[in-house]
Amino acid sequence: DTFNRTDSDYDASQTIVSLFCRQAKATPQNVAVVFKDKTYSYAEVNQLSDRIAAYISRQGLDVEDVVSVLIPRCEWMVIASLGVLKAGCAYQPLDPTYPQERLNFMMKDANARLLIADEQLRGIVNEYEGEVLFTKEIASLPKAEAPQVDVNPESLFILLYTSGSTGVPKGCQLTHGNLVAFCHWYQKFYEMQPTDKVAAYASYGFDACMMDLYPALTSGACVHIIPEETRHDMSELSAFISDNHITHSFMTTQVGVMFARNFPGNPSLKHLSVGGEKLVSIDPPAYAFHNGYGPTECTIFSTIFDVKQKEANIPRSEE
Repeated sequence: DTFNRTDSDYDASQTIVSLFCRQAKATPQNVAVVFKDKTYSYAEVNQLSDRIAAYISRQGLDVEDVVSVLIPRCEWMVIASLGVLKAGCAYQPLDPTYPQERLNFMMKDANARLLIADEQLRGIVNEYEGEVLFTKEIASLPKAEAPQVDVNPESLFILLYTSGSTGVPKGCQLTHGNLVAFCHWYQKFYEMQPTDKVAAYASYGFDACMMDLYPALTSGACVHIIPEETRHDMSELSAFISDNHITHSFMTTQVGVMFARNFPGNPSLKHLSVGGEKLVSIDPPAYAFHNGYGPTECTIFSTIFDVKQKEANIPRSEE
């Protein structure tokens, strides 16, 4: 009770959809997402995701139906996800690097009603025979407003699959309320401002991807999707962060340690968070360095530790 006094008042009646739509109305011209040479404002993301939501509704999907999304790292990580959520459905992010058998099982187990996919990746999920919306078709969907659906904090937000002790993928369900609470904490802890820029590093099918996207998209900040070829090249990653004036980033533990050791100073970076494995002893860089831990079931982070000096044993909640 003494070290974990983290209670905080926030509007628990909101959903990620309502928070994003409110932000899009407040800052329509702010840049919401950038991928390579493609830039989308909040207004543009709002309009495109509305079109997706209307399309999904026309297919007869209802609240909490599951839509699988199979795409490479790109701007659709933001736009397609929001479109699904606006339709009242939950999305199932599929990482195309996963084995075919695993992806087919995940879609079947989730009873996916629709697939949004990059056309080049469609063949991976060869056992799925339902309706497909290709990302190349989204821009030509008729202009429409998102359907009026009863999405509330208890509504299913996402279906994430993790590998259990038996190796069989197990689905984890998170609600809008779970993500709203996390975004409130993140924005407060990381002092997020509409002028901030977040580097989206995590894989689309990893729970940390939600941390890369939604705190920024519900506060007017910008999400920069890190290209796949940049994610594991330290020099390219450093250049990406500097060139795009990134203020907040998450990296998996080993990558984050390598980055902090090789690039301990950066003119724009304010916060670097790591998670996924036990953190080794490290000299803290010039920017704030955070060690996070949390199983998917607890919505990304359960605990966080600021590394302010070299520690022999950096704590995480499982110890």
